[in-house]
Amino acid sequence: MPKPAIDITPADSAVPVFLEEPTDAEIAERQTETAAQAAAKTARETVRTSALAKLAALGLTEEELATLSV
Repeated sequence: MPKPAIDITPADSAVPVFLEEPTDAEIAERQTETAAQAAAKTARETVRTSALAKLAALGLTEEELATLSV
């Protein structure tokens, strides 16, 4: 059930302005999306770090690794 909009119209305004608050379900959905994005970013960073470690183990120099890690 949507929350009622709050009238925040300035006194000198000819156009009404309303603030709509998100529902608890919308807030939960946004939090879930944000958590999923953070998890995906962490996974990408982990894969990248692992790949660089494997390349270093294969004998790439620090200079070559620095070129790849930019």
